[in-house]
Amino acid sequence: MENKEKYLDLKEFHFICEKNYLLFSQLMPDLRKEKVLSFGIPLGNSKLNEVSICLSEVSKFTSDIKVCFSAELSEKIEIEIRLYHEAKMCEVIRFQGFHQSLISIFPSKIKFGFTKDEKFQWNSFLNKFLIICKESGRSLENFIPSRI
Repeated sequence: MENKEKYLDLKEFHFICEKNYLLFSQLMPDLRKEKVLSFGIPLGNSKLNEVSICLSEVSKFTSDIKVCFSAELSEKIEIEIRLYHEAKMCEVIRFQGFHQSLISIFPSKIKFGFTKDEKFQWNSFLNKFLIICKESGRSLENFIPSRI
């Protein structure tokens, strides 16, 4: 029974990574030409919170991307992502400066407050964040706040 649960968890993880790849390809259709993409997200107030997507490294099969989000009421969020072009998957490799490979070293509920599904949670957060970016993203230059 335990192997079946691990298989279903892996399937769900792959599904999230594939959805994230599709969302990235919609936000940045031509990764080879665009190196930096900046836009704003309105979050409750009339001011835009800036999102910056920087392409840091490109190879034939992968691309490394850094996403920075600075909101007025919280600290800056930094997510480093790797896109696998042949597999059409996108995976979070570093969240707030903490690398994914270090999670498996520490016992799950003892250090840093990490859980067993931390990688899944990072990628799920990225998925929700990219959906918000796609639906609510606004240009920083021509933004006119609403009167309401």
